[in-house]
Amino acid sequence: MTDLNTNKSSNDQIVEDEINLQEIASVIWLRKYLLLAVSFTFSLLSVFYSLLLPNYYQSESILVSTDKNNSSPLGQYADLASLAGLSLNAGGENEVFETIELIKSREFVKHILTFPDVLPSIMAAKEFRKDTNELIYKSDIYDQSSNEWKGNSFRYGKSKPSYLEVHKIYLSQLNIFQDKKTNFISMSFEHISPIFAKDFLSLVISEANSIKRQRDLDTTNNALKFLTEEFKRTSLKEIRISIQNLIESQLETQMLAKVNDEYSLSILEPPFVPELKSRPQRSVIVIISTFLGFLMTVFCILVYHFFWTKNK
Repeated sequence: MTDLNTNKSSNDQIVEDEINLQEIASVIWLRKYLLLAVSFTFSLLSVFYSLLLPNYYQSESILVSTDKNNSSPLGQYADLASLAGLSLNAGGENEVFETIELIKSREFVKHILTFPDVLPSIMAAKEFRKDTNELIYKSDIYDQSSNEWKGNSFRYGKSKPSYLEVHKIYLSQLNIFQDKKTNFISMSFEHISPIFAKDFLSLVISEANSIKRQRDLDTTNNALKFLTEEFKRTSLKEIRISIQNLIESQLETQMLAKVNDEYSLSILEPPFVPELKSRPQRSVIVIISTFLGFLMTVFCILVYHFFWTKNK
């Protein structure tokens, strides 16, 4: 008898569920024109919105780190070299990390901003005209003719952005990572101007090499001064030989720095002017917006029917 009651209760529940599903479908069908109208409105608005978004273009480059630490087997002189502020045991992997972090650093951005048109191109760009290859700036922020910043659009009401504000935008547009399997470094930069994206990426690579080269030249110059003085002061043959080897290593580093433009990062595939946009994906925006409009309308219709009209 208990089993019969249980089965009857289950059947009643199934019938009730079917009735509820039929009621939901019926309510939605009765409001189908409202549902279509709202979905079409969302679709139309998303089309207009997506058309207002500027196209962004991404230039890319493939690089490889120039390993300068394996050129001379001087690990046995590491203790002596440390007295001169040198590190002969630094691996190529550390060299890569150091270069990548240099490119991402605030000081590097501050240095890059000293080049003409970089700051307004990053912070005040409005549109790119393909017919003239011209980058147009926001007139309420930056006056291109007089090279002056206007208004108070940036932090603390300032008219000109600080390098810290630029740094955030810079990191959002720059992408750099190393493939652990191949050790190749992929670097890309995204901008509304494909020409600026290419030129700026080339500038980043060039200046990263230049800064690393100058740092190593300064270090080796200081090291050579120290080693030369130590060579003059000591009379022990073994130490003099060790110092001579270290001097040769520093001279070799200086030679590489002076003759090689691609000192830290060697370019396998140079930056290029992209022809196709990287974003926005307007079709995806329209599809997602239309679907969200459809779901929101269905939800509102069901809430109105089950919680508003039935409680009156």
